[in-house]
Amino acid sequence: MDMQNLIIVGAGQFGREVFTWAVQAIRYGAPWNIKGFLDSRPAILAGYDYPVPILAAPENYRPQADDVFLCAMGDPRAKQRYSSLIAAQGGTFATLIHPTALIGWHIEIGAGSIICPFTQLSCDIRLGEHVTFGTHSSAAHDTVIGDFSQISGACQLNGRAKLDEGVFLGSHATILPEAHVGAWSHVGAHSVVLKKVAPYDKVFGVPAITIGTTRPEPKAA
Repeated sequence: MDMQNLIIVGAGQFGREVFTWAVQAIRYGAPWNIKGFLDSRPAILAGYDYPVPILAAPENYRPQADDVFLCAMGDPRAKQRYSSLIAAQGGTFATLIHPTALIGWHIEIGAGSIICPFTQLSCDIRLGEHVTFGTHSSAAHDTVIGDFSQISGACQLNGRAKLDEGVFLGSHATILPEAHVGAWSHVGAHSVVLKKVAPYDKVFGVPAITIGTTRPEPKAA
């Protein structure tokens, strides 16, 4: 396979983690050279020792031949925004699967997704585009996860769980079998979803109950 130039969109905390995991994936045969980061904060890596530069702000970079991208952002809406921006400029997306991930039978993983270290995807699972599946998290059979969703570390998704587009799961969240989490909702850390979370709901607790909304504030006229 021809070598590709990997560009990480976002040089914050998660971007630095993604850099580390990409280096490890390259050691196991991923066909990438890491070209650098895109970030609107040119000094964000000051004080850190990284061998690649901030290339430009995402809005100012024009994809080149052999470039591929990963959006390293924890906020689903930010992932949607910047992946759409890169795609509109003609960019294409890599998929990062860490060498320690356990990937089972009939696993579909969309472009731009990041499968972090020590994860488990058992069988017959579908992940959309730009999904982050966090370190030490697991998903059981027939799980479906929508585009742009963010699964933080040590989450557990049980059989036939369904997450719609743009869901955020805080660390150690548990989704019980056949539970349905609606689009753009937020499940707090250590929460347990028994059956259903409505779209745009922010839930927390055991069992998870609604504590707010993720719906954007209307803009002033």
